[in-house]
Amino acid sequence: MLAVTYDTRENSLKAGLVSSRGTDWGAISGVLLCISWAPMAIVILRLPDLGSAAEVERFWRENLGLVQAVIVSTSIGFIFLLVFLGGLAERLQRVDAALAFTAFGSGLMFMTGLSVALGLDVASGLLHAPATPVGAAFFVAVAFAAFRRNVFSRPLAWLAVVGVLANIGAVGGVFSLSGPLNSGNGVIGGIAAPLGLYLAWILAASISWLRQPAKCV
Repeated sequence: MLAVTYDTRENSLKAGLVSSRGTDWGAISGVLLCISWAPMAIVILRLPDLGSAAEVERFWRENLGLVQAVIVSTSIGFIFLLVFLGGLAERLQRVDAALAFTAFGSGLMFMTGLSVALGLDVASGLLHAPATPVGAAFFVAVAFAAFRRNVFSRPLAWLAVVGVLANIGAVGGVFSLSGPLNSGNGVIGGIAAPLGLYLAWILAASISWLRQPAKCV
């Protein structure tokens, strides 16, 4: 009788601790990340065809102040990115440690590659600086977690599949300064699709976590 009473009290205590964990900072940080990086869309939409020196010069002449402001906003967003990735790794750790490390590590590598690309763009006036395709590894990890481990919902799973394809296309930025493969405004090799899918998945996952805090999705 005492043992049953003790177990009941212990379970109640655990339930209380779980319910009092409070704010899901991983989810909130994901939303704040998307907000702080949203201004990048303004710059991306204005990127010129990199094969035209005249267009590149015009871009910098007309958008230098805007680019500087976006760099500041993006830098702040990296703080939110780290907190979000921590929350993502914690959820994946429950089902597969390898997936957790893969998603966390590839997420950091993707953004490191993006930072290098942006740095090269700023320093050299938009030369060859393709978005890194390593983001594909991030999406492969979360897609596997969704399809095989049921950690995420099916919509998040299929969004990850699209993210894999978008990031593979980023390799095109290595081969051409003009047309759909260029790493500026190229439809295939440009930065818009890889970064856009990355932020779209993070925002969707964060909203899902906020709506269903008790689940792993």
